[in-house]
Amino acid sequence: MITYKNLWDLMKSRNLTKTELMKRAGLSSSTFAKLSRDEMVSLDVLVRLCKVLKCQISDICLVNIQEDDAEL
Repeated sequence: MITYKNLWDLMKSRNLTKTELMKRAGLSSSTFAKLSRDEMVSLDVLVRLCKVLKCQISDICLVNIQEDDAEL
């Protein structure tokens, strides 16, 4: 399972709105909706967000591996 909770926290601490970040990172509304639902997005999307936010991927997302997922 992946979560982008850290992304929302980082945006809030930097006073960025979703619309502003979406525009600056060049993301579509459907991609941003995926982030809002904690769905997987491409590495390119994560890199774009990191460039805008000047952070590392680990600063914006967290992968939580459950025992059930370990078999994948």
